[in-house]
Amino acid sequence: MHINRNSVSGLSLAARWLLSLAGAGALVLAVDASSHAQSTDVQPAALSKQRAALCLQATRTPLANLASEVNHLAVLSETCRVKYGSQVCGLSEKPLESDKLEDRYAYYVKQPVEAHSKGGVKIDRRKWEGASAPPR
Repeated sequence: MHINRNSVSGLSLAARWLLSLAGAGALVLAVDASSHAQSTDVQPAALSKQRAALCLQATRTPLANLASEVNHLAVLSETCRVKYGSQVCGLSEKPLESDKLEDRYAYYVKQPVEAHSKGGVKIDRRKWEGASAPPR
């Protein structure tokens, strides 16, 4: 039996193309799933909520296990800084000068959460639903 060399390389090329296509599809699915897992909202209020959730999560999870979330929040925070300014985004005017995870956590999560909580809780009684007079 005689095998045509062109048909083998053609088959090999087609197989490589199919494998590449399958790999690209898997990559697209993985990126899409991870983008849904982590929020990409750079609005200051959304970042504040994400910081509070991460701060709470850090009380029961080792910081090393939260590195991905801290890094993602750092990127969102810097994007917020560019778009709205440092103060609005809860960041210091002075940039972070360290590459340690603990320092990134303190700069992008802990300090903004603490600064926000020092402002006190503001309650607007006019926005309470179903009550003509707020309870005392």
